[in-house]
Amino acid sequence: METKKGLLDKLTSFIENKVSPPLVKMSKLRYLEALQSTFLTLMPYMIIGATATLVLNLGSLFGASGGLNIPAAQKAIDSVIKPISPILLQLVFVSINLIALLVSILNGFYLGKVNQERKEKEINPVVSAILSGVSFLCFIDWGTLSKNFDYPAYIMGSPSLFAAIIISIVAVELYTWFVKKHIVIKMPEGVPPMIAAAFTGLIPVTAVVIIFAILGQGIPNFDFLTLFNKLFSLLVVGGSNWFTQFIAFIMDRVLWFVGLHGSNIVGSVMGPIWTKMITDNVAAFAAHKAIPFQFTEQWINNYVRVSLFPVALLASMSKVKRFNVLGKLSLPGTIFNIAEPIMYGLPIVLNPLMFVPWVLGFGVIFLINVVLAYLNLAPAMVAMTVWVMPAPLAAFLGSGFNVWALVLSCINFVIVFIMFYPFFKVMEKQELEKELEETATLQENSDN
Repeated sequence: METKKGLLDKLTSFIENKVSPPLVKMSKLRYLEALQSTFLTLMPYMIIGATATLVLNLGSLFGASGGLNIPAAQKAIDSVIKPISPILLQLVFVSINLIALLVSILNGFYLGKVNQERKEKEINPVVSAILSGVSFLCFIDWGTLSKNFDYPAYIMGSPSLFAAIIISIVAVELYTWFVKKHIVIKMPEGVPPMIAAAFTGLIPVTAVVIIFAILGQGIPNFDFLTLFNKLFSLLVVGGSNWFTQFIAFIMDRVLWFVGLHGSNIVGSVMGPIWTKMITDNVAAFAAHKAIPFQFTEQWINNYVRVSLFPVALLASMSKVKRFNVLGKLSLPGTIFNIAEPIMYGLPIVLNPLMFVPWVLGFGVIFLINVVLAYLNLAPAMVAMTVWVMPAPLAAFLGSGFNVWALVLSCINFVIVFIMFYPFFKVMEKQELEKELEETATLQENSDN
């Protein structure tokens, strides 16, 4: 036990002294800094939406499609959830389904704030926030929406997230350029600051909104959001062999790392392939034939992706108060594969220190399980289970009640814990040092 602890300490020290400094320096880039602040601010809303999603899907765990097939339990749970489902759906709609719009506004605010500090003091973060949100909305064809504001989730939800980020960055940078070049209306000295700020932003805001309105709806037969989403979807190559699935998985990890819903983006291309693979496996299993496909979506979810429960567990044991509270709040959700609170709250998203375990580490876990599959030690999936089912149970049911599948999934949970441990400890140490500095500063101020 002492030897293992010593190895972990050495690895932690190596990461802290050799790997961490250049990654931390990278995190100081103003675009990354603004996005990190954006996702941290969004954390409470992601917790609300994720929890509501979990409650809405509880009954399906016990249905035939969920694998447990206990109709009585499903009926009992649904009878409790059904009366409050409109409220739960509303919580999902105003949080997760609006994430692209929310990100465009928040990223505009924080990037404007950074530009105000580093580039031009006359930049108004509130103006940049509203401008970013309006610029994003310029790309939506409001004429096609119903009078009840019946918008498709993909317009303002996670599939448009990357487009929202790009739009907000361009909008704020254009606004900053106008202000820096003094292409603004100057007000006399005696004018109140709030009124002066409104007139200062008039020319830049008008110019930027007109530009985005032209790009958004002024070009016939051109849909920026759809094109952008398709371009990123085309980066993922479909296929059923382990290599193409590995590329798709790594793309999923990278997209999640930069704040995009990698599963949705990758799934938009891989979905038809994944569906055919698992349905063919189900048919072969029912006919007592050889299982044709190994590396299905369910195989990846149950053996490789598992969940972020180990990371939430680490956070819940942390000495850092923020991590500790976040971990305890996230533990129930992560059991059922709700990852957003940890992704955006810890955060893993745009946290250079977390890139290694999140992208490279999960990539290694994927390859280990590929080897095990070729050794017939990672059973194929022959049944579909709902995504909120805990991975070990889903592996057991999905493999046709193979106990080894459950054991292997649990082993991979342990590997995820070990993989994140040294990186988390470095981040924890950095946060503790910040807390000490802040406490010392407050003490010094109170003494003065």
